Amino acid sequence: MKRAFAFLSLLVLTALACSLTPPAAPPPTETPATVPPDTVPPDTVPPDTGTPDTGTPDTLTPYITFAINVHDWTHPAESADILLKLVDLFEKYGVRGDFYFTAEITRQLAETRPDVIERFKNSNMTISYHVRPPHPLYAGFDSRLKGLSDDALYQTLLDYETYALNLETGDLDRSQPGGYTYVAQVFGRNPVVASAPTNDRRIKDAAQRAYASLGAQMTVLYHEEGTKLEQPFEYVNGLLVRPSDFSVTRTTIVDGADNFWWNKMSAPNAADYHPLRILDLYMTEWAGRISNSPYKRAPFITALIHENNFYRSGAEGWSSIYFQMNGGRRGDPLPAPWNLAAPDPSRPRGEAEQAAIWQAYEELVAYAAANLTVVTSEEIVEMAKGQ
Repeated sequence: MKRAFAFLSLLVLTALACSLTPPAAPPPTETPATVPPDTVPPDTVPPDTGTPDTGTPDTLTPYITFAINVHDWTHPAESADILLKLVDLFEKYGVRGDFYFTAEITRQLAETRPDVIERFKNSNMTISYHVRPPHPLYAGFDSRLKGLSDDALYQTLLDYETYALNLETGDLDRSQPGGYTYVAQVFGRNPVVASAPTNDRRIKDAAQRAYASLGAQMTVLYHEEGTKLEQPFEYVNGLLVRPSDFSVTRTTIVDGADNFWWNKMSAPNAADYHPLRILDLYMTEWAGRISNSPYKRAPFITALIHENNFYRSGAEGWSSIYFQMNGGRRGDPLPAPWNLAAPDPSRPRGEAEQAAIWQAYEELVAYAAANLTVVTSEEIVEMAKGQ
């Protein structure tokens, strides 16, 4: 690709030359479904040896994961179309995407676009899981979990990952399947990652144990960066923590504002926000970070985007249902019951803007396929087991 970013491959090779492998980490402790929550061990974190392995110097290629958060149940037709297009894109370049589905969008697709479900079932894309309001694991919606005993909390969370969630009341609909187990049922395999975005540590611990018992293998503690240089593989409650040294998602390089790259692709200075430009900047920072460190390893990069970012701007369509809206931005959570007919705060992107976003994303995928090691959570789990 003849772009100003073509020197990235040279940067990657020179900055990571003579790299040393990271310290070894043991496999995660299994958490059987039959073990009650109060007997499951707390955070299972491999000990830090204090020194890096002294293996043969080698050139290590950075790892990159294309994570797509899928959650736009208010526009299922648009969501379905972009998902098919994304699977085609990854297959075109011979790589895999990591798709994080909510139960709600999965239900919409299963009922209205079964062709999308079949496309994923017949592909090698990785399936993962996440939650959105009014799921009680989402920050600001966890009041019904407060004050429960440890046993009751664990069982309640299992129930929310077994039965359907009433989007108007937040209650369980035990007449229908839902949650993590429903997504696993629809796609025919257990989602690899299951995140618990609550700020309450006790609730998060219980959720992680519940997800491990249901078949998840990884969780998310930080979305864009946070991995320790000396210890890329860590475990909590039987789940591997998704490693991410930095993310090709947003940047403050131009005016200091925190801007997602896709919102700038129709701007006059769009080149400054191009995802390959962001990758270049963060790779330069990474080279400086490891230059004087004994832990010279390849970074784990997350290229995170939401499926609605390709075709809609502004807050997600469901935001006004569950949050007060302040100038198009989410404010405080609203109390139940929620108005499912609340005005849609999102806006469709124009064709030219959609095309520009897609072109930039495809260029990132093409570059990564040719120069980096594209991995999903499924492959990272296997890498961690081999350490």
